[in-house]
Amino acid sequence: MGILEAIETSGFSMLVKQSGTAYVAVLAFHTIGLIFLAGVSGATAMRVLGVARSMPLAPIKEFYPLMYAGLWINVLTGSVLICLYPTEYVVDPSFYIKIGGVVAALTLVQKLKNHLYGGGEGMDTPAGVKKAKTLAASLLVAWLVATVTGRVIAYSVTTKVQTAIGVVIVVILGLLVIRFAGRSLGLVKS
Repeated sequence: MGILEAIETSGFSMLVKQSGTAYVAVLAFHTIGLIFLAGVSGATAMRVLGVARSMPLAPIKEFYPLMYAGLWINVLTGSVLICLYPTEYVVDPSFYIKIGGVVAALTLVQKLKNHLYGGGEGMDTPAGVKKAKTLAASLLVAWLVATVTGRVIAYSVTTKVQTAIGVVIVVILGLLVIRFAGRSLGLVKS
């Protein structure tokens, strides 16, 4: 733990923690990176799942460089945020769940990209559509896990549990509404 304490009490870490402007700037850029990264990949996944059907998939590929820029912004700002309280993050299961969610999401982003644009079956066959939809849904779940656990890292265990329960309830209710409202509106096939 000595090295982690040294990082936590380093001049750089103390400067960022004690400067409201620096800390807010790091959080703001982390959020911007997340918007680029999860936004582009999430939009791709939602399009695969049937949202905005009239929009072709091919032009979405042009946004991938922006998504990768968001990834590198998050790697940089995330590293700074870890340096602020490494002794707390190393023992926090939420941190590892977040990192696992991010790694899973990035893996799924690459698999979905390869499937859609890299010579995979794409959306041309029923098997290709099924695989793409499975990858897309899994990607959205991975981003949900990463985002929620990343958000609650700063809170107490009680708050983390309450948030997890709340997210599960909201997701279940959302899925039920989509299923029943979607059927009655003809948006979801039986």
